Amino acid sequence: MKIYTMMPQNNEAMNRVAIALADLLRDELAPEFAEDSSSFAIIAGPPLTEDYALYWAESAKDTQTDIIYLSFELGREHHGPTRLAVFAERSGIIYRWADCVLWAPKDGGALRVMPKGLKMCFSHDGKALISHKSRAAQSLRNGMIRARARLLRTARAVTEEQLAHAEDGWRYAA
Repeated sequence: MKIYTMMPQNNEAMNRVAIALADLLRDELAPEFAEDSSSFAIIAGPPLTEDYALYWAESAKDTQTDIIYLSFELGREHHGPTRLAVFAERSGIIYRWADCVLWAPKDGGALRVMPKGLKMCFSHDGKALISHKSRAAQSLRNGMIRARARLLRTARAVTEEQLAHAEDGWRYAA
């Protein structure tokens, strides 16, 4: 899994959130996929424009990489992402879920990325996104509040060693 930042300033705040999200979304890796190479990236950057959305959708297809894009408001990165989007290619079809929310269960289990209006959600296993064909039966609003609190708390605990693994993603958007 890769973490990329697309804004030249305040990378540390965005990287902390992206690293925390990668940790909090993690589900168990199925043994049959243990040898697969990673095809999952979290990208943190400015608000997602239509041009950026098209670029990341094509990138997901061209690189066979599942992408979670975290949009941040410039100067307010420490408040966390303002929007999440998911880009993935499956069997030649590019899927784009541009309006997603984070949700956390009461039991402290893995967070989920939930596209608004759909009965599905995502987590990851360290190699790729995992699609879940159902949504939480519990309160969405309370789960969203729990997810944001856990994400920001975990982001504050990210170590310098973890930060060293995040990359500047500007070279990928050229």
